[in-house]
Amino acid sequence: MTNIKGRMKSVLIVSNCTWYLYNFRKELLNELKEKGYTLILLSPFDEYYSRISKYFDHKENLFLSRGSENPFFEIITIINLFLAYKKFKPDLVHHFTIKPCIYGGIISRFLDIKNTINHVTGIGPSFCSSRIKIKYLNKILKPFYKYAFNNKKNNIVNIFHNSSDRDTFIENRITTIVSSKIIEGSGVDVEFFTNSLINRELKINLQILFPARIIKEKGIIELISACKELWEEDFNFILNIAGDVDLQNKSHLNKKTIEFFNKNQNIRFLGKCKNMKEIYKKMDLVILPSWREGLSKSLLEAASMSMPIITTSVPGCKEIIKNNYSGIVVPVKDKNKLKKAIKNLIENPKLAKMYGENARTTVCEKFSVTKINTKIINIYDQFLKF
Repeated sequence: MTNIKGRMKSVLIVSNCTWYLYNFRKELLNELKEKGYTLILLSPFDEYYSRISKYFDHKENLFLSRGSENPFFEIITIINLFLAYKKFKPDLVHHFTIKPCIYGGIISRFLDIKNTINHVTGIGPSFCSSRIKIKYLNKILKPFYKYAFNNKKNNIVNIFHNSSDRDTFIENRITTIVSSKIIEGSGVDVEFFTNSLINRELKINLQILFPARIIKEKGIIELISACKELWEEDFNFILNIAGDVDLQNKSHLNKKTIEFFNKNQNIRFLGKCKNMKEIYKKMDLVILPSWREGLSKSLLEAASMSMPIITTSVPGCKEIIKNNYSGIVVPVKDKNKLKKAIKNLIENPKLAKMYGENARTTVCEKFSVTKINTKIINIYDQFLKF
């Protein structure tokens, strides 16, 4: 993509980790690359750096810790961002995840960068946390949020994955309806995530999958508690946990809890899985009792694979699964309803199969990666037209 002088249009992609870009945005990056944009990476160089670097023309390491609340570390991050923006002078900056949106949004406005996209992939517990420290921190940060998410002089769009997150920002007067846009997650490759086992039915010795980081906010405690009661009632299944302990998240499980779960012969820890398609193929039921999501990638993948799904009635999950049509949706943190839902699908395999088929239909109609990326690229083309 070039301007009238023949210069390639440069886009600075800012993220809190390359793991996110590889697992959620590599298809988008590939399309942008094919369109001719010059892509610049600004992210901590983690284990996925080598896999994602091929999409970028320039790379810059970013000093950023997702879970840090240390003011000294945050100042270093802001300085790092400022120097990178000055160095590359991009035509457009695309911030992914909340810290880059806040810090990068402030710097973009201060440096008068003409085109900015703040991509809020999920607000997590920050706006609904009961922690006194977080509540006071949000009050302090509110003016900075407002500055970062508003720019009347230049082009800015704030992308949210669901209407609840967008409405929270509008109610807090951080952004406006005019500068906000809902784009439903990162999408899923429905051609890749497709299951040839059309006749899947729940069976004896079935395999249940929890596909998420091992943190309390994903509902792991409620899930294991519900499963434990079902095991005591002689239901025979394995709970597979596909995800790592996220030590940068304040709600990660401690070592003793993990060791306690490890001793249960009905629980199998798979760790961080590189090929989730093969994992889904071996499973009979997917359960994600999350407290809140941006828009769950794992649910999109599972639904695309025609998996029966149980999840919670929270933003980022309820948009994907419709209760009693494409899965079962239960109240958040409700162990008893969760247990009842698991029991229901185990005892009704034909119902579970129908839910899985309906889930794939929904994903193909609304959440394919092609449709999602087209919406994002349209913003690029609109901003960078000449």
